[in-house]
Amino acid sequence: MNIALLVLRLVPGLLFMGHGLQKLVPPKAAPKFLAANGPRGTGGFFEQIGMRPGLLLAVVAGLGELFGCFLIAAGLLTPLGTALIGAVMTVAILRIHLSKGIWNAAGGIEFPLLMLTSAYVVSAIGPGSLSIDSWAGIGNWTGIHWAAQDAVRAGAAVGVGAAAGVLSLAASYFGRVFGRERQDLSPVH
Repeated sequence: MNIALLVLRLVPGLLFMGHGLQKLVPPKAAPKFLAANGPRGTGGFFEQIGMRPGLLLAVVAGLGELFGCFLIAAGLLTPLGTALIGAVMTVAILRIHLSKGIWNAAGGIEFPLLMLTSAYVVSAIGPGSLSIDSWAGIGNWTGIHWAAQDAVRAGAAVGVGAAAGVLSLAASYFGRVFGRERQDLSPVH
């Protein structure tokens, strides 16, 4: 079981760290296999779909993916990694993929939902004995094993991340709305 958990942590975790690096590493500095867009390219895409400020959001999303999946891959504070991935994937699903349906071939929610699901499963089961948490003796770092079952705690981690994602979308939306109102006012007023 512990080897299966290691594989479940490493494969999605390392691949998703690559997604974060695609957003953070400039294309000229990246190895070709990374297919990086960098912060400016990703930020430009974010601006095109109405997510502003695009450059800042690209860096935040890239860091969330990179560090969240590092925590999951390493088996280090996995609920925190799950919350970070929950935030980034909630924004991705709601803002980019939901309108395109289910399947990834059409840009749908399939891939981000699978990544979020794998993070949830690792948090629900625990990272296993082949993890930094186990080696450091911090399997119950939250101190809440007595309060809820593993699946509930993992769901809470996803929920915290999803709430953070929704809040960031709301902040972006209201920033655009209030920014337009200021632009609509002429200096004469």
